[in-house]
Amino acid sequence: MKLFNLKYMLLILIGATFLQACEKDADQWLKDNVTVIGKVPVIAAFSVTPAQADNKVPTGQTIKLDLRYWSDEPIDKIELRSMVGTGGTYQLVETKPYQSAYSVKSKTDSLIFNYTVPNVAVGTAINMEVTVVNKNTLVKKSVLALAVK
Repeated sequence: MKLFNLKYMLLILIGATFLQACEKDADQWLKDNVTVIGKVPVIAAFSVTPAQADNKVPTGQTIKLDLRYWSDEPIDKIELRSMVGTGGTYQLVETKPYQSAYSVKSKTDSLIFNYTVPNVAVGTAINMEVTVVNKNTLVKKSVLALAVK
């Protein structure tokens, strides 16, 4: 009986040794093969201000687009692009370098873009895309769908 228990104890000890050895190899492989370049920025909100019913905006008018964002890494720039209609491509509207504008109320940085709605037919879709670019080149995008009224 003692010999039987000794064999099981020996098998358990050998199994635990192999499991521990595999875990160390996996950790070392990760350290050797993973490069951490930083964190991605966060977009908390992207909206029209003051709020418009169903994001319907008047043609030919200048609207304000309110961006709320933050990042644990330094921010390089913020880009605003627009696509008028469907099936088109995004066109660069404006690029702004990062300037701190911390809002105590929302606990985010805030940025207001002024955008003049083009003179297009009522019901035309306009997609606004904002991109926050960190200095580590990681980006976060958000799209706001508008419609001309």
